[in-house]
Amino acid sequence: MDPRAALKEWIGDPGNPEAPIPRNRRGRRGGHLRGTSPERYAEHVADWIDFIEDTVKIGTWRAEPSHIKTWLDMRGSTPRVRALRVSAVGAFYEQARRRKIILHNPVDPRLSGKAHLGPPPPRLSEGQIHLIRWGADQLEGDFAERDRLLVYLLLSGLRSRQVCEINLDGVVFEQSGRMVAKVWQRGGGLARLTFPSEVGNAVRAYVPLRTWKGPDSHADRGPLLVSYRGHRLDSQTSPRELLKLAVERARACEDPDAPELPARVTPDMVALSVSPFAPLQKMPS
Repeated sequence: MDPRAALKEWIGDPGNPEAPIPRNRRGRRGGHLRGTSPERYAEHVADWIDFIEDTVKIGTWRAEPSHIKTWLDMRGSTPRVRALRVSAVGAFYEQARRRKIILHNPVDPRLSGKAHLGPPPPRLSEGQIHLIRWGADQLEGDFAERDRLLVYLLLSGLRSRQVCEINLDGVVFEQSGRMVAKVWQRGGGLARLTFPSEVGNAVRAYVPLRTWKGPDSHADRGPLLVSYRGHRLDSQTSPRELLKLAVERARACEDPDAPELPARVTPDMVALSVSPFAPLQKMPS
């Protein structure tokens, strides 16, 4: 199959009304490609195809890891962009493998290196974490319950994508009242985790007010956290923006003993700090 045609079928061609854009485009490890990811992936994959087809004339479906390394080294750029290129081309080849266009994916994830990971974000102190929880409790407005729940999920130790990938139909309240939810795991797959009562109570307060709207969300299924239009929240922007609201409330605390917060508080900083709640527990498969 022509590799450029394969790329169009995978990503979708917005300029061709007869070429439907797939609703469930997935990356190499099965995660949905959301936001601008499909377009950014297409840009890097198209550049790779130009290189392997037109520059070195080896052919997309005959490429080896060494060819990909050569392309990456020639293009240069920052470690983050290099990692994105590896992810994009790896995802392209993975869908081709699933479609039996090729037998093996030639992209080695190690080609991205480890530099793009960088040092871990700084962690907040116990006092700072409790102050952010207090700030979340002060949130007001039409979506206060949703925004508070998102911050609570970060405080419980989940990362941004894990928070936004939770589905309502994956949340169960046991007879004891304990909340169990299926949570996306880095590297693929779902794990069943038990949540502290504070998070369970926040879910109960939010669900009756959840602004679901088909076809993306429904009253009993679809994303747990949704926008006012019923769409799944974007994991790149929503946690950062909604956490910022809670942090602004926390900074306004008039308690003279309240700790000072860093100039920049990120979702990862919150998720990696010691939780003010009981720890999450993984349920047996």
